[in-house]
Amino acid sequence: MQPPASRPQPHPHTILECLTASRFGVEYQPLVCAASGDILCYEALARFITADGASLAPDLVFEALHDNPLLLLHAELETKRLQLAEAPMHGQLFVNLDPDSYAQGLDDDGNNLFLPILGAQRSRLVVEVIENLHLQDVALAHRMMEELEREKIRMAIDDLSSSRGLVSYASLLNAAYLKFDRGWLAGELSSRQRTILTWALAQAHDLELKTVLEGVETLEHLAMAKQMGFDLVQGFLFRDRFVRRGCQPKRAGPPRVLAEAA
Repeated sequence: MQPPASRPQPHPHTILECLTASRFGVEYQPLVCAASGDILCYEALARFITADGASLAPDLVFEALHDNPLLLLHAELETKRLQLAEAPMHGQLFVNLDPDSYAQGLDDDGNNLFLPILGAQRSRLVVEVIENLHLQDVALAHRMMEELEREKIRMAIDDLSSSRGLVSYASLLNAAYLKFDRGWLAGELSSRQRTILTWALAQAHDLELKTVLEGVETLEHLAMAKQMGFDLVQGFLFRDRFVRRGCQPKRAGPPRVLAEAA
C-alpha cells in the first residue's frame, strides 16, 4: 500500500489574506447518542477559505500560525467568537482550544482574553483539550485546564489514541468527556488493543466520564461503538446532519480537507 501523499503547506501570504479578510467559517459536527441516534451535542470546527473560494486544511493553517503567536491568538479569538455566535441552539457545544493560543491570551493585568468569551456560554460549553502534545507542552495544557476548572467550564480530553499520545490522570480528574480518536477504527484490533480499549472505557465510566468515538464513517463502525459501550459517536456517517455557518468554500480543496478537525 502506498503511503498517503503529503499535503502542501498553505503559503503564509494566503493564510494572512484569509484572516485579514475574515474569510473563515465554522462546521458543526453532531455528537450522536450511540444507542438512540439522537443529536446530543455539536463540535465546532474552524474552516478557512482562500480568495478564489477553495478550502484550506485547518490543521495545516494552525500549524503554520504557531510560527506567529500573535496571529495565532487573533485567529483563535476570531474563530471562537464565530463558533459561539453561530452555534445551533440545542445541545452542548464542543470547541477546541490550543494551549499555546490560550497562553498568548494573557493580558497586562494577568487576565486571559479567552475566559470572558468562553465563560459567557459556560452552561453549554465543553472545551476540548489535546494531551498528545510534546512533553514540554503538557504543563501549559494543565495550567489551562486548572483555569478553566476554576471558571466552571466543562472539558473533554481529545484524541485518546490506540498508538500514540499522552493522557495524564490529572487531566481525567478535571474532564467531563473522553474522546477516542479514529485510530481505534483503523483495521482489526489485536486482542491486547481490545483489552486496553475495554479497560479504558470501563475506567471512564467509573469516573462518570461520557465517552465519544470519533471517525465513525460506516454502519460497521457504529455497530462496533455500540458493542463496546461508547456513549456518543461522531464522524462522516452523519455528514448529512452537519451544520455550516460563515464563509464556506465555493470549490473543493484537497480530498477530505473538511474532515480535518481544528
